[in-house]
Amino acid sequence: MKLSEKQLVLLSAALSAAVVAVAVAALALRRPAPLPAAGTGYVALIRIEGAIAYQTSQLSLLGSTASADDLVQLLDAALKDPLAKAVVLRVNSPGGSAAASEALYLKVRELAASKPVVAYVEEYGTSGAYMAVLPAARILAANSSIVGSVGVYTSVITYSGLLEKLGVRVYVFKSGELKDVGSSFREPSEEDKRVLQSIVDGVFELFKKRVLAHRRLANASEVFSGRPFLAEEAVRLGLIDGIGTLDDAVNLAREMAGLPKDAPVRELKPPSPGLLRLLLGAASLARKPVAPSVEVLAMWPPPG
Repeated sequence: MKLSEKQLVLLSAALSAAVVAVAVAALALRRPAPLPAAGTGYVALIRIEGAIAYQTSQLSLLGSTASADDLVQLLDAALKDPLAKAVVLRVNSPGGSAAASEALYLKVRELAASKPVVAYVEEYGTSGAYMAVLPAARILAANSSIVGSVGVYTSVITYSGLLEKLGVRVYVFKSGELKDVGSSFREPSEEDKRVLQSIVDGVFELFKKRVLAHRRLANASEVFSGRPFLAEEAVRLGLIDGIGTLDDAVNLAREMAGLPKDAPVRELKPPSPGLLRLLLGAASLARKPVAPSVEVLAMWPPPG
């Protein structure tokens, strides 16, 4: 059926109105919870969900991540808001980039020095995510959650054998023998392996110091083996303080801050994108950052 010019104009207008309506509805759904009444203290809730990473991390190429930049801003907002009397960190993360996890740890430490912080592990609170919440005054976890996996690693994937079969040769001109350590275009030498292992060992030592500064462990050698633990075992080893629910964590935060039992909880979220950004977001999703081929990860389970 051929539409007249007037019908085409009306159809176009209707489609445009529908797109705007969907965008506005999406923005409404992302709108943060209303502010508490003036002068009323509240518990700030911040989610740490997904792999912790910066935009340029390899992990960002695998899909949605917990942006370290966004989380640091949210923690800073809770720190500066005098009405945020306590903070609950709602954690479901396998960790991620060691550097991003370290940045989060430092900000949580700064926050915990000023007001009560309680961490609650919903499913995963492992590796870098566990590091990040170490400064919390209390760490609780769900009964079936997994905690620990204290450690770091890095991976190097090489394509030299495949390139050779395809008849592709890569020539690298470098200023020093180790300038291209971790290159995907050649097999790592023994010296390459030594250098990469020394980097992993150095970051691991820092991780261990963080754990020992905040937790009294029942068996350090078991904890530092890198293995993950179910919540009950994590309590036994001293990795967490107890098993409970999110409500238990919120009530504990209220109690520690001297708030009434019915003090409100407000979830802090990153700012919603503008309407134009929402409508044109598909274009930005098509662009992927250039990520380094070697990255030290504090993560369990490893990315697939």
